[in-house]
Amino acid sequence: MQKTIRNIVLIFVITTFFWGCDNEVDIAADWKEIAVIYGAINPNQAKNYIRIQRAYLDEDQAAVAFSNSLDSVYFDSLDVSLEELVNGSYSQTFFLKKINGNDMGMEKDSGLFYSEDNFLYELSDPVKPSMFATDYQYRLVVRNPKTGYECRAMISSVGQAEIKGPVSNSGGTIYFSNESIPVTFQEGKHARAYKVEMDFRVTEYQKDDPSQEQIVNYKWVLVNLGKTQTLRGFELGRYLVASSGFFTNLASLMPQNTNIERKLVDFDLTFYGISDDFNTYLSVNKPSIGIVQKKPEYTNIVNGIGLFASRNIASFKNLSFHPSTLGLIQTNEKTKDLGFVQ
Repeated sequence: MQKTIRNIVLIFVITTFFWGCDNEVDIAADWKEIAVIYGAINPNQAKNYIRIQRAYLDEDQAAVAFSNSLDSVYFDSLDVSLEELVNGSYSQTFFLKKINGNDMGMEKDSGLFYSEDNFLYELSDPVKPSMFATDYQYRLVVRNPKTGYECRAMISSVGQAEIKGPVSNSGGTIYFSNESIPVTFQEGKHARAYKVEMDFRVTEYQKDDPSQEQIVNYKWVLVNLGKTQTLRGFELGRYLVASSGFFTNLASLMPQNTNIERKLVDFDLTFYGISDDFNTYLSVNKPSIGIVQKKPEYTNIVNGIGLFASRNIASFKNLSFHPSTLGLIQTNEKTKDLGFVQ
């Protein structure tokens, strides 16, 4: 009997406890001011741009309800500066200016988030590439003068690569008649990976109306994030790229159409050297082929979110195709029916 009474009392106490609890679950964390920053400075660029937006959260409504609001996406005012350090010692400070990218031909894609304006922070002062005996570091400092919130990030500037092949400052072109194309360069200091791309242009027109022609841009990636040997730079990077990849790329990009004729115009060859942080960010965010699709978050912003990185881009513009290229396209099994003519 005593055992039965004890069980009844226990049930009553447990029931009273649960009924007395608040059943609401707070799924939103306490609000915290957080900047979302993305930028990669390039010493070979006259002006550099950094995108700075804000993270936001509402306790009562879904975040998507505010995604198209200017106040949700952008800060009202920010002080943005870049401190230059030479071999670890402070050198000077640059101040970035807030601009609207939409007014400069850098329109923001429309979509879920506010896009009527594309506010960026412009750096007009030149940044310098790291060299053999000199390291240049840049510390980004972002401060909200109204709240005192501050975040920062620091990177080492990627040095210049010395391109040796297939083209260089003294000229050159690409010979597709060989089985492989040697892509050779001396690695820049603090570069972790390189990407080499060819952007080529082709004139296309209707056979029955040659006056209606257009120039179409295509891309071929020769080297995709090839890793450097060290971050010290000055090692020889050498990649043998199969010439067959060019013809395979042409066949995959261009539809066969017996009513269209095509002519080669010219091409650009670009070498992208990226910093260690930039390479890590790309590696973390590349498409997953496994069952687990959730990706870890990567940021190098202290007290913020995003990526502040360095890159060094060397470009060779308006290069001519070797005279043998047309004949190879016309006789290659994959490209002979694409309508290329002299």
